[in-house]
Amino acid sequence: MKKFTQHLSIGAYHTNQYTQVSVSSLFNFMIEAAWLHAQVMEWGYEDLKTNNMFWVLSRVYIEFENYPKWQDEIELETWSAGTDGMYAYREFILKDQAGEVILRANTAWLILDVESKRIFRLRELKDTFPRLEGVQVCRQPKRIKPEGRAEELFFQPVRFSELDINRHFNSVKYIERVLDHFGIDYLNEHELESLEVNYLKEGLAGDCLAVNTKLLNEQAFLSTIVRESDDVDLCCVKTKWRARKR
Repeated sequence: MKKFTQHLSIGAYHTNQYTQVSVSSLFNFMIEAAWLHAQVMEWGYEDLKTNNMFWVLSRVYIEFENYPKWQDEIELETWSAGTDGMYAYREFILKDQAGEVILRANTAWLILDVESKRIFRLRELKDTFPRLEGVQVCRQPKRIKPEGRAEELFFQPVRFSELDINRHFNSVKYIERVLDHFGIDYLNEHELESLEVNYLKEGLAGDCLAVNTKLLNEQAFLSTIVRESDDVDLCCVKTKWRARKR
């Protein structure tokens, strides 16, 4: 199994007020590369659709070394990292023009049946999604356990612009809501060092969602996305922060 490589340019619409690429843009780069590589492997969106199935991003772990800036040229590599019977793992590495690592990531994906939402077991597909021997850029994402409510919740509806092609609350929009919850003052002084995500339930049009955040230590927080109608956690996000590099 070969790696899939993309060469990308950072546009102004990919950046924040400091001309650094935004976390949501980096997420989108990775997800698009995963879709394209799956298509090359003949396990893409249209391939699964013919069998009434679809891919779901379930877990993510990312380490941020640096943040490229507007007009930078970057190289994104991704590859299949094996299966454990249920999850198909996929790794990513992002480098700048000098070949320095910007980002390392490991992700876990599920294949679900469109109607029943049952998980398609991958035990018989180990040869289809092999692990590249001797290559692991960072650890696999782990299960995150929610730890209850830490604050009063402010619920907001799922908007049309937040829905993906499966008509679910977009996986990147969870991240945007969590990061925005920290507020402008905090985000002006801090940037992400690492991010870990567990997607637990699907959010849909008509849902009202809130962010609940709990301090773990001086640099780390645990956030959950909560649905108002049934008080269920849809997503858990662990963030670790460092002082923003100017």
